[in-house]
Amino acid sequence: MGKVRADVCVVGAGFAGLAAARRLVQAGHEVVVLEARDRVGGRVWNRELPDGTVVSAGGTWLGKGQDRVFQLCRELGLAVYPQYEQGDHLLRLDGVNHRYRGAIPTTGPGTLAALGLAFARLHLMARRLPADAPWRARSARAWDARTLGQWLSDPLNVPSAAARTLLRSTMNLLFCADPAEVSLLGALTLARGGGGFGYYTDSRRTESHLVDGGAPELARRMAEQLGDRVHLSSPVQRITHDGTGVRIASASLAVRAQRVIVATPPVLAGRISFDPPLSTAASHLLQRVVPGSIIRVHTVYPRPFWRALGLSGQTLAPRSPVPITIDQTPRSGEPGVLSSYAFSTGALRMERLDPTERKEIWLAALAERFGAQARRPSQYLETDWSSQPWSLGGMIGHFPTGTLTNYGSALREPVGRIHWASTESATLMHGLMEGAVRSGERAAQEVLTALSSGRHATAALSGRSA
Repeated sequence: MGKVRADVCVVGAGFAGLAAARRLVQAGHEVVVLEARDRVGGRVWNRELPDGTVVSAGGTWLGKGQDRVFQLCRELGLAVYPQYEQGDHLLRLDGVNHRYRGAIPTTGPGTLAALGLAFARLHLMARRLPADAPWRARSARAWDARTLGQWLSDPLNVPSAAARTLLRSTMNLLFCADPAEVSLLGALTLARGGGGFGYYTDSRRTESHLVDGGAPELARRMAEQLGDRVHLSSPVQRITHDGTGVRIASASLAVRAQRVIVATPPVLAGRISFDPPLSTAASHLLQRVVPGSIIRVHTVYPRPFWRALGLSGQTLAPRSPVPITIDQTPRSGEPGVLSSYAFSTGALRMERLDPTERKEIWLAALAERFGAQARRPSQYLETDWSSQPWSLGGMIGHFPTGTLTNYGSALREPVGRIHWASTESATLMHGLMEGAVRSGERAAQEVLTALSSGRHATAALSGRSA
């Protein structure tokens, strides 16, 4: 096993880890990045189809307010282009396809009013949370004892059955988990970071642009700047820390550093052995912030035929095994690419099927919305994020009931010389690539401050000795 010294070790080469390492290198520090996968990007991933088409299979879209990622694209020479939004969206309910325009699908004025009322109430609740400490809100204990599913099921909150169905499906998408598994306070924490649930549920805001070459190309270029500081296929097994520094042991490399930033999904950070052990709050938090289940399928066609039908490619079918689709056609306009998803318990049910049966069900669901042509893709690619050993699900970890009020104080709090970064710990754009970048830069600033304070303390001691 090789041994190396550095000022800082970063565990994880997703956007959080790469952003942290980049900031530290720019400040003149020696950095080593250890990544478990054989690639960088973490929960963003470019996959190549047999015909050579490359598709982004993880985090893909950028949106309004995601300023840091847009800036990184500019700095690293990557163009972005608008998401295709022309034509009608489709809502499929009770076997009927309903065309609509705008952000919110409805089946009548009653549904629209109920959705508007629910979002307004959730927005007001989210605004009452301190952005950096939601567990300190006056109603935090009550909200953390209740699930998002319980709140949505209450007719006093959502006085329309159709609206409740739409909202549950939307929340399934956001958390890749049944709303019955998600703390109401945890859900509001996500909303607080984006300015309300309206931000996350309006694709015109969160999914307004794509990166030419895919978001993973941005991660690759960030890593390219870091050069041989990045070590792939190096899962970290143990972190030993004391008052003098940290020792990080991976499968292939041992690193001695002054500080370490753990920039992995919390569930994976919880699998690292720490000596001495983490505080109770920190260790319990890492065990509880778990990802949901998601299967994503890319179907490729010679051209985006749905556009000729006056459709945008964006559909919502709450009772379908494949509830969401969106157009992911490249900038050139060909081939036509549909990205479609199964979430939560639906993804678990689909995963248990024989692959041939799963594909048949999946394509039949697309055909219900787009016609028989959807059954005949030239390429079909499945990505089951729950089967990925260094993700264990996607696309973010959610907070079950009781997690934030009991253990939330450990979310960003350093443990000695150990610092934390992940999109789950972001105060702004929580759950998005933007949140991951911001969390990495925040952790890097913590480390820079600590290193500077250490130097000043050493200089002061040297001066007194003289």
